[in-house]
Parts: sequence; structure tokens; C-alpha cells
Amino acid sequence: MTLDLTTLETRLGFSFSNQQRLLEALTHPSHAYENGKQEVDNQRLEFLGDAVLQLLASEYFFIARPDAPEGEMTKLRADVVCEQTLTQVANSLQLGSYLRLGHGEALTGGGSNPSNLSDALEAVIGAIYLEGDLDQVRQVVVRLFEPYFKLSLAGHLTYDHKSKLYEWAQARDDKDISFRVQEEIGPDHDRRYIVGLYIDGILKTVGSGRTKKAAEQDASFIFFKENDRGLIG
Repeated sequence: MTLDLTTLETRLGFSFSNQQRLLEALTHPSHAYENGKQEVDNQRLEFLGDAVLQLLASEYFFIARPDAPEGEMTKLRADVVCEQTLTQVANSLQLGSYLRLGHGEALTGGGSNPSNLSDALEAVIGAIYLEGDLDQVRQVVVRLFEPYFKLSLAGHLTYDHKSKLYEWAQARDDKDISFRVQEEIGPDHDRRYIVGLYIDGILKTVGSGRTKKAAEQDASFIFFKENDRGLIG
């Protein structure tokens, strides 16, 4: 199968002169194993990309918090450079649709596996670093990750967003929080829920997920993300 990588490059904001390097970043070990020695998997690029992302996240927090001690900066970085955040960024790029997977891995949902997605994203970052330079990969990383950097700085980057939301509401005169299902999409075996987050009866954000609880978490996360950007009053 030949992949059209132009759309992915547009989403990344970076064009490769050597697309083979990007293909390598998208190649899961299962695909390389099935295709023999002519294929190289993304594990070496993942190793490099992880180091690059750690460096750039460290740099961001070092500048953003000039008086923060080492331990605080380490926690801020760990909040962002983790599988959950990497998976969300990978999903925003629709990276799963570009992964080159072995037959068995593809059949078992490897394109949506958080480990595969986070590994591939780090590999793509490594590929951009090799193809360009540190300044270019910094631009890509900041554009993709800055919302999460800011959430971490604000203390809002948590993966139990719903509990965090109730804490936020309690600190603000016990604002009334409620969730309402807006829509159910798909057959029973592949149902997705669209859930609205209401604060004092006013719809603030909408989230989605395969369960109602997951959709509520997604709506809560989007609320903090948009509130941090000043999009929600």
C-alpha cells in the first residue's frame, strides 16, 4: 500500500525532502518483521524523538518558570511527555491512519493502540529532527504541544479531568456541573456518545467517547483546554 503523506506533512507543518524517513517513523516493528530485511522499523527514531521531546519540553518549562526548582520542572515535563498526551496529539494528527502495521497488529486494532500511537509520534519527531534541525523541530513541537504545556503550567493537565472540574466548580461558589447526552452515533457494538458539559445550565463544551464516562472526561478536558486559551468565560 502506498501512503499519501502530503496531508500528514500539512498537519505537522513540516515537509520532508526524504519521505522515506517519515515512512520509517510510521513503520511498526510488526510490519518490518513481516516484510523482512528490506524494511526498517521506527524504534531507533522513537528513541531519538523521545530525547528531542524531553529536551524541548525541558527548555519550554525552564523559560516559562524561571524560578521553578528542578523537581517542579520535572513534574511539569512528566505531565506532558507521557503516553496519554502523546496519544491525544497523535490522534489530532490522525496518525493512526498512516501507521504501517503487520497483518495481525492491524486486525487487533493496532492503529488505535495508545502505545503504537505514542511511539510513532516520537519517531516522527525524531525524523523531523534528522531531516531539519533543532529550530525546525522546536517549531513543530511547540505548535503541537503548547496547549498541553500551558495546561500543565496551570495545574490542569490531569487525566481525571472530571474530578478536576468538580474541584474547580467547588472553588467558584459551587457552580452547578451537569452532563447531558447530545447524540449517540453508530451501532450498539461501535457506539459513540456525544456529551455536552453544562455549567449553571449553560452549554460550555462538547466531548465524545465510546462510553458516556469517556465522553464526560473528554468534555471536561476540552473545557480546561479552551478556558486556558481564554475561549470560555
